[in-house]
Amino acid sequence: MTTPQMATGTMRTTMGTDPNQDRTGGSAPRKRGRWVFWILAIFSVVALGVSGLSLAKRIGSFNADRDAPMFAYIQVATTEFDFYDHHASVSEATIDDRDYIRVSYDDEELLLPVEIPPVQPLPTLYERHKDWMAVLLFADRADMSMESFMNGVETGAIDARIVIATRSPFGAEPPKEKKFDSIEHDKDRMWGESRRDLWLFSFYELMRDGTITVHQPLRFPESGASLLRRQNYAKLRGEEIPEREAGELREYTWQYGAALKLSPRPPAITMENQALRSAGWTLPVAAASFLLFFVSVFFALAPARTTQPAS
Repeated sequence: MTTPQMATGTMRTTMGTDPNQDRTGGSAPRKRGRWVFWILAIFSVVALGVSGLSLAKRIGSFNADRDAPMFAYIQVATTEFDFYDHHASVSEATIDDRDYIRVSYDDEELLLPVEIPPVQPLPTLYERHKDWMAVLLFADRADMSMESFMNGVETGAIDARIVIATRSPFGAEPPKEKKFDSIEHDKDRMWGESRRDLWLFSFYELMRDGTITVHQPLRFPESGASLLRRQNYAKLRGEEIPEREAGELREYTWQYGAALKLSPRPPAITMENQALRSAGWTLPVAAASFLLFFVSVFFALAPARTTQPAS
């Protein structure tokens, strides 16, 4: 009577054992699956290396071919200085109850209306008017360290220039048509700081012959996303594709860099002159390889699931 029961128990034990089951509760197919993920991880690393190297070469070639100047700017700290043997002074003036900044350079004089009145009585002229005006000494420092640039400016080895840049919060006309005619706001300080499309930058350069050159005033550039959106709308309607306005600031120009010194926040990306436009297939392949690597390693290192034996 005992022998058949022992035989039956032995048979149940044998039938309940999976020959492919390992000690951790996994199985041979699961192990093979992990090797697949490890192979994908190695493949993604190779693809990332190839695409990343190609992407770096394309960006390097773009920057080398562009050959754009890299301007460096130094804020003039004094209100009286000599430039190319000509004396210059910057002072505050009130004429007919209107506040001005008076710029005297040799025999010429320039009156700049105060665009943003100072809120706090700060100690220096430049601090009181830093939101809308700056006197900047600048020059191209491409292929130079900042230390070499400073030494060149001090010794006169670098042909530096001085410009007085101003920002008018409501100086430009709206570049786009109004969407809501009912919106009319007073020209208060906060509204003026938010409407970047109405900013107008003016530039007054002190020349080496003792004259003051007034450059064309330029508007803050429209963002690339806004321009692309307007172009897509025009395509859908069958209209002429809009382009950038002629009076906008252009990247990699000295006016653009000077305007940044007066901007409360940096401009949005314009997209036209970005190095990634020359990336081609390298950018999506590098991004996909990077994502595939992390997903593959995640599943390859994931702990094995344990199954409870059937009762």
